[in-house]
Amino acid sequence: MKERKFVSDAVKRLLVNEYIRRETDAAGFGGIEMKRTPLGTNITLIVNKPGLVIGRHGSKVQQITETLEKKYGIESPQIEVKEVQDPDLNPQVVSKKIALSLEKGWAYRKAGNTTLRRIIDADARGVLIRIGGKISGERARAQKFFYGSIKYSGEPARSGIQHGFSTAKMKQGIIGVSVKILNKNYRLPDDIEIARERIIKSEVKVDGATEVGTDKKNE
Repeated sequence: MKERKFVSDAVKRLLVNEYIRRETDAAGFGGIEMKRTPLGTNITLIVNKPGLVIGRHGSKVQQITETLEKKYGIESPQIEVKEVQDPDLNPQVVSKKIALSLEKGWAYRKAGNTTLRRIIDADARGVLIRIGGKISGERARAQKFFYGSIKYSGEPARSGIQHGFSTAKMKQGIIGVSVKILNKNYRLPDDIEIARERIIKSEVKVDGATEVGTDKKNE
């Protein structure tokens, strides 16, 4: 029974995520956070343009709230809309921008390199952009754009790496765009700080004479 409930909750969460993504796609969907509380379910939507999600007099948010409660069975949903702090460091927003650029006719190399430079200028510690599909010819392949440090396994990959994925609908087929960005505030296990030694001069009087000594102190 516990396994069935776990699977049903995971499916419900996935369906809600897909619904929210569709409804907020035009506003620049950047992520969703769901937390259950004694009073209901707190849902935080992170978007690039909050005004498009809130709607006039909150009509859009009210519509989303009613749909989540009636169609998806979310208990007392309470929606909060937040603006993306830095769009160039949000992998979901970045992947969507690349997909839109491809649909507008940009070459995949131009879209990838331009986005990569913009993320580097935003002081990202690491980024991996992967564009896959029929990007150049009839045969599908993938192109990666890489900078800095990216972790693929272990706790750093789960906690320090943020993921984003979008698709571009092209004449030759669907092109997938995945983006991974290392959280700039995450401390990696191999981040090492070396303590510097500070030399402090001290004067010691010995039999009327002044003797200068040095003491070493770690900062």
